[in-house]
Amino acid sequence: MTPVWRSLQYVPAHVEKFVSTAHTRGADAIILDLEDSVPPDEKTRARDLLAEAARRVGQAGADVLVRINGDPMLAASDIVAAVGAAVSALVLPKVDSVEDLLALDRLVSQAEADRGMAPGATGFLVLIESARGLLDMANIAKASPRVMALNLGNEDLALDIGMEVDDETLQLPRQQMAIAAAAAGVMPIGLIGAATQYADLEAYRALARRSRRFGFQGSSCIHPSQIAILNEAFSPTEEEVARALRIVEGAKAARAEGRGAFAIDGRMIDTPIERRAERLLERYAAIKSREAALARRRS
Repeated sequence: MTPVWRSLQYVPAHVEKFVSTAHTRGADAIILDLEDSVPPDEKTRARDLLAEAARRVGQAGADVLVRINGDPMLAASDIVAAVGAAVSALVLPKVDSVEDLLALDRLVSQAEADRGMAPGATGFLVLIESARGLLDMANIAKASPRVMALNLGNEDLALDIGMEVDDETLQLPRQQMAIAAAAAGVMPIGLIGAATQYADLEAYRALARRSRRFGFQGSSCIHPSQIAILNEAFSPTEEEVARALRIVEGAKAARAEGRGAFAIDGRMIDTPIERRAERLLERYAAIKSREAALARRRS
């Protein structure tokens, strides 16, 4: 079943003050980072702390992911430390090709076998961070059943292409990513534009809502103040749910009368619009189911 990942908060795996409070912030998923936020001389300690950190950040029900390092030598050690029952998925940085992905898939399969885990238990959130990766993104997304989601690394991608990071320059690659994810049946994660200034929460909210319109299902974030905004922005509103219910019920009534299309509020409703309404209701049900499960866990 596709998870609900409206908000995915990055937390440095080696920093106690962040690990200790991450479970209280309300994120759907927490990404324990072994890559950019961990200095080279702290990598080993971060790995050593990982198993306990995963247990702690997941104690309130958030899914736990681990971002490994892009360097193959570091990645191999990261995978050995990360693969386990408390970790739902790995975040794979700088995936440039199908071959890159499959090499990591083999390492994860071996780690699962060594721990007696079911094959394929560990999913992948793939980060595309180069022009080469962007051009091969559609193939990468469907290269392994472990792939659950795609995202772009804005800064690394911009550096590789030689472009500035802003809403205008990111829109095309972000749309391409959402299309590749949809074609592969995986989640597009991220925002349609740049979100480097986290202090302007209203601008961030507007960007998140706009991103949902483009098909994105959630986004990673670095600051706790962004979590509630993402959870709200990537959830259907009550008005949207009510309209979707009217569409689904109207479609049933139209079919009973032998009609293939009908009107609601002056707009013709046909099969694609009906299917979009059904998907919205499925998404709403999944979110409510998750919230109910978390409430039971807290009680």
